[in-house]
Parts: sequence; C-alpha cells; structure tokens
Amino acid sequence: MIYCLFLIYEPVNLEKSLLRLHRFLTSSGTKAKILVINNGEQIHSSSLNNIEFIPGDNRYFEFSGWQAGKQYLEKNYTLQDGDLFCFANDTYDKNHYFSRLTAWLYNLKSKQAAKRQRGFILGRVDSRNTEYKVDKLPLSKWISSYFFVLDYTAFQALVFLNTRLCSAVKEVTDESIYFDQTVVDTPMQEHINSWLRPTGKGWYRAHSSDNDVIRNKSVAILHEKYLSAVLMARNIEFIHVYSGRIGRIVHKFDKRVQRFRLRYRKPS
Repeated sequence: MIYCLFLIYEPVNLEKSLLRLHRFLTSSGTKAKILVINNGEQIHSSSLNNIEFIPGDNRYFEFSGWQAGKQYLEKNYTLQDGDLFCFANDTYDKNHYFSRLTAWLYNLKSKQAAKRQRGFILGRVDSRNTEYKVDKLPLSKWISSYFFVLDYTAFQALVFLNTRLCSAVKEVTDESIYFDQTVVDTPMQEHINSWLRPTGKGWYRAHSSDNDVIRNKSVAILHEKYLSAVLMARNIEFIHVYSGRIGRIVHKFDKRVQRFRLRYRKPS
C-alpha cells in the first residue's frame, strides 16, 4: 500500500491534481490511499475514490499540517513494513512540472530502493559543499519538501516540528534576517539570507516581500532543513530522483516545459 498525504491551501485545479496523483500512485498496480490535508479555509471535495479529507494545522504552515496528517494516519490506519508514503503539497504540479517521465522515475527508484534496503527517502535532493547546522544537527544536503516518497522506516523517523525553530527568527529588516545563533549556525543564516534577502533576485522575488512573510518563509526553510537533518542523523538514505544520465535528461525536459508554461501562463 502507498499512502499519500497531500497538503492543500486553495488549489485552483484540485480535481486535476488529485487525478494526476492517483495515476502516479497506482501506475505500478499498487493500492493507494490519498489523505488530503486541508490547511486552507475553503471546504473541498472530490468525486474520486480512495480520497479522504481531514482538517490540517496551519500554525507552522505545511509542516504542522503534515504533522497532523501523520498523526491521523498512525491513529486510524494499520501501517506496516512494505508500505510506502508520499508527501506532496499543492505546488507539486503548479510551481514544478511533474511529467509522466518524472512519475516513472519515482516509481522505478522507489521499487529499487525498497528491494535493496530499509530506511530511504526519495525526492529532489539539493547538496552543498558546506556543512550547516540547525539546532545542532549537521547537514550538507536536504530533500525538497514539495514532493517526496519514503518507506515505513523513514516514515517513523520523520520529525516535522521543532519549537525552537519556530522562535529562531529574532528580527527581520528590509536588508537582513537575524536568527538565534544557538539554534541556527552562521552558514545556514547566510544561506537563508541569500534566498530571502538577496542583493539581486531572490526566492519568489522575496527581496520585496513583507517582513512578516519573510519571517514565515524563514521558519518554513528551517523546518525543511531540520526534517532532513533528523533523517540524516538516523541513517536514512537520501536518493535523488534526478540522479544518473536518464534522471538528468528527464529533469532538463521538465525544466524546459515549466519555463514554457510560465511564459505563456494566463494571468489569474
């Protein structure tokens, strides 16, 4: 069985996103259950089978929502070795192009990993030559949290929330973000500032965003990094979905299609 925890706010094409998820999850003949975690204010529904909607928790954005979904899954379903888990948010096919080739890569590599070992997470892995520390845990790579797949061993090791990270941002100005240095080391502070307070174009043009928005994005980035740091500390293997020659070709194809889509996207 593969369980998908799909976190939504106000997706424009929910039914389309769910249909693509369902096709991906069941394409290899595996039974699937999609748990839709609603972190928005609207009430949503779907005509598809095997879909369940539950209220989320938006106190700390998708991470508190996923924590609520994980707890619900553990309480209401009988989970076991051999199960796979997919986590996605509603940007997986909006801000990224999730092609059939990418879906095929995820299915192929998750099957290979499940046969080879226990304890893996599969997704887009970003690596650096720098070692960072978040709440004293080191990391030099992390999984992009918009879409990832993991086995039951890694699922049990997941930690979505850390209260120290929620209060780690001490001040945000138009020029910089200041952190609690006992929680966020200097390299990680510089990394987040380079994204959210850049001298040039930054993440989602964040250099022009409201300071409260920047604070929230900083906390979200810290939680994404901490999630990976915890898994690394517990010896979970990270598998980059776009690794290898075929993976690089698929990634290049997806990026080109996404650039085309953005260029000709109709204004909402």
